[in-house]
Amino acid sequence: MILYGALLLLVIFLFCIMFFIGWIIMLVDSITRKFKNDTDKVVWILVIVLTGILGALIYYFVVYKKDRGKHFSWFWWTLLILAIIIIVLVILFFIFYVPLFVKH
Repeated sequence: MILYGALLLLVIFLFCIMFFIGWIIMLVDSITRKFKNDTDKVVWILVIVLTGILGALIYYFVVYKKDRGKHFSWFWWTLLILAIIIIVLVILFFIFYVPLFVKH
């Protein structure tokens, strides 16, 4: 039972890291993007900073997703690399940590 609890905590921790990196990506994009006027930039930065992950998701669907240029592919490559890292960590967990608790 402890084993599954540790695995669950590991998965939750890795998802939190993914969401945090997505939040950082949206924040950096809103800071570096050229909006029509400066108040749009300030409003989006405040929305992302003050509302956290929810604001980053809103920014993603309202602003970021419309720009299907280099930013979009870079975001998905980053998520793909993070997903591969999570899969590798889970596999390593089962290879090295699980045998410690299996009774022979």
